[in-house]
Amino acid sequence: MVLPQLTEFLNSVLSEKSGSVHTQKSYAHDLKIFEEFLVYAKGSIDRFSQALLHKYCNQKKLGRRSQARIVSSLRSYFRYLQRQGLIKEVPRLEMIQHTRKLPEVISNDDIKKLLEASQKEENQNRVLRNKALLTLMYATGCRVTEICDADLSHLQLDLRVLKITGKGSKQRMVPLVTEAVEALNNYLQIRLHMAEPTEKSLIVNDRGNRPSRIDIFRWLKRWSKLAGFEKNVSPHKLRHACATHLLKEGVDLRSIQTLLGHASIATTEIYTKLENSDLVETIKKHHPLG
Repeated sequence: MVLPQLTEFLNSVLSEKSGSVHTQKSYAHDLKIFEEFLVYAKGSIDRFSQALLHKYCNQKKLGRRSQARIVSSLRSYFRYLQRQGLIKEVPRLEMIQHTRKLPEVISNDDIKKLLEASQKEENQNRVLRNKALLTLMYATGCRVTEICDADLSHLQLDLRVLKITGKGSKQRMVPLVTEAVEALNNYLQIRLHMAEPTEKSLIVNDRGNRPSRIDIFRWLKRWSKLAGFEKNVSPHKLRHACATHLLKEGVDLRSIQTLLGHASIATTEIYTKLENSDLVETIKKHHPLG
C-alpha cells in the first residue's frame, strides 16, 4: 500500500470527538484517488513534495474547492502518521493560487420554477415532501448533509426553529420563515404514511428511510430538467441563493454567518463580492456613461 495505515486512519476518524461518517467517506474518496495517482507517478509518502501535490491537482484539473478538500484530507492523514511516529513532521501543504471564483446564484424566479417542477408528481405524499424539502433548503441555506442528518425530534414548529448539527458537530438553531413552517406542517400530516415505523429522520426518501446526499442530488437533477434549466441546481446553489437573496434584502453579514453555520465571517464575505459584481454590471448597463 502506497499510503501506510490508510484503513487505520479512516477508522480513527469516527472515534474522534467531531468525527462523522460523512467526513470519513470524504477522506476515503480523496485519499484513495490520491493513492492511485502516487502509484501512477511512482511516488511515495517518503518522497512527498509540494510539487507532487501540484502535479496531482493539475492533472486532475482540480478547482479551488476540490484542492482545499484534498489538502485538508492529506493534512489530517499526515497528522495521524505523525502521532503514530511514522513521520517526523507534517509536510508543507498549499493549494495552487487561483483567483477565487464567485458562486453561481439562481434567481427568485428560478426558485419558483424549481418548486413548481417538484410538484409534478402523481403521488400526493411526494408532492408535500418535495415542497417541504425544497422550501426548507432555500429558506435556511442548510448544507445537504445537515438536511439528511436532521431528525424529526429536532424540529420545533411551535417555536419556528430547527436544530441543525453542522461541521465539527457544532449545533445551531435555525429559524423557519412562515412558508417553510406551512410546508413542513403539511408534510408532517402525511409523513406517518411515508416513513418506516422506526425512522427518526425529518425528511424521508421514497422508501421511507433517511435520505442520502445522492437522493437529494437526484431529485434536484430531475426537477431542474423538468424546470427546463440548462444546468442542474445543486444543494449548494440553493445555499448560495439563500445567502445572496438575504444580503440583497439588507440582512447583515453576521446574521447570515450564523444562519449558514460559517466558522469564519471571511467565508460569508464572498457574498458581498457577489453583490458588488452585480452592482458593477447594473451600473454598466444603466449608467449613461456605461
